Amino acid sequence: MNYLVLARKWRPKSFSEVSGQDHVVKAIQNSLKQNKVHHALLFTGTRGVGKTTIARLFAKSLNCDNGITPEPCGKCESCLSIDDGNFMDLIEVDAASQRGIDDTRELLENTQYTPTVGRYKVYLIDEVHQLTKEAFNALLKTLEEPPEHMKFLLATTESEKIPITVLSRCLKFNLKKISEEQIADRMKEILDAEKIKYEEGALSIISKSADGSMRDALSLLDQALAYEDYELSENNVIDMLGLIDNKYALSIIQSILNQDSEMLKDQLDGLDTKYPNYNDVLDNIASIAQEIAYLQVLDTSKVDVATEIIELSTHHSPELIQLIYQIAINSKKDLSMAPSAREGFTMAILRMFAFQPSDTMSAPTKMPENTQKKIKKSEPLVNGKPVPKKAISSKNWTKEVSRMNIRGAVKQLAANCFFDHIDKDTLHLNIHRENEHQMIERAVDGLHSYLVNHYEGFNKVIIQIEKENGKTLAGEEKMKNEEQMIMNESRASSDPIVQEFVDLFDATIEEKK
Repeated sequence: MNYLVLARKWRPKSFSEVSGQDHVVKAIQNSLKQNKVHHALLFTGTRGVGKTTIARLFAKSLNCDNGITPEPCGKCESCLSIDDGNFMDLIEVDAASQRGIDDTRELLENTQYTPTVGRYKVYLIDEVHQLTKEAFNALLKTLEEPPEHMKFLLATTESEKIPITVLSRCLKFNLKKISEEQIADRMKEILDAEKIKYEEGALSIISKSADGSMRDALSLLDQALAYEDYELSENNVIDMLGLIDNKYALSIIQSILNQDSEMLKDQLDGLDTKYPNYNDVLDNIASIAQEIAYLQVLDTSKVDVATEIIELSTHHSPELIQLIYQIAINSKKDLSMAPSAREGFTMAILRMFAFQPSDTMSAPTKMPENTQKKIKKSEPLVNGKPVPKKAISSKNWTKEVSRMNIRGAVKQLAANCFFDHIDKDTLHLNIHRENEHQMIERAVDGLHSYLVNHYEGFNKVIIQIEKENGKTLAGEEKMKNEEQMIMNESRASSDPIVQEFVDLFDATIEEKK
């Protein structure tokens, strides 16, 4: 008895069984219901998302013995023949192997003949982008003026390679990647029907590894079942895929946040024995950091997460978690340039361990009674407690700007603003009109948020454009640079060696602009 792989055995037999493509199914069913079917349909999307499956279901709906229907019966002779792959009026062509002009001409010669057994003659051309230019030209005329009994269904993963003249004659459907939840649900249905025991954690790992492809997910499921003698456990799936348990990534983060160097060393040494994919480990660390950040910013009452994650979210500052996430994702591109992936990964971890936000060093605190409590993004913490706000005035404005934990456009805007006054609950700043271009919305909002959260005496910031300039950090730095250049010039003029060259070559000392 020949074994039929799960991807083929459980290929959807009706539109209701198609996962993750509701937008496409709805449009097709409506056109079938109203009997307003386009003569050429193009299905695009990544591998394994249902392009060929939907095309075959469409052919079944057109040729069902019960008439044109939005949902094929699946029981009549036509439907069963299409399922078995022997329906005479459904011609499937693989453009990857039959891509030449001669193949296309031979195919199109038969379009003039009426269907043999069905209502429509349907041509399903898979990987249509691989047709040659000449083959596309031969197909073009038929697509433009097709016989009434003809329907063309084209499928491709690379629609940008199809000539625009062909695209303009097709009704295009973009199939999206299938979500991890939808893939997992489909696998549950299949495993329940096959009466196979499984752990949900194993399905979650397979769903993530499939990267939006149902076919890839079912192929991995086949592999996992063969690996485990038709039982599915999380640990065995991890071993089969050569992955690292998330517990390792969680332990590494705990070591970093608790500044436990001994524990961190043990974790890194233990990781080496498993020959991991270090990119995947960094991904796991980033994913855990994202979960922690989510808990810190949003209400967690409806979020199903591990207790360890909740504890980390309540004991450590949001700024530190954001830093770990940023280092994790940025370090991935450095691995290829490191002497070895192991060394690149170790340096990334040591960077997370060493770098701490200057004003938000994390330390354990007592767990709140309600672990589901929202942690406000606007509340900087030191040792788990709110940081007292500072006073700000015209005297310390530039000094405080230089100390602010901001960067980019926000930092540039702050450096060019000068202090005016505080009136009731409003801080008034000014900026010279030549720097007006720096007042982009993102920078203004960022500066406003930082000042309100870190300084007392106001809860609103207004920046006005002025003709005259005031005392700014940028101005002070410019003045310092100019003074330094004058001092350097003076030193150069008095330097006997420089003076010797001036006399020797009849030269002058010029300031470098």
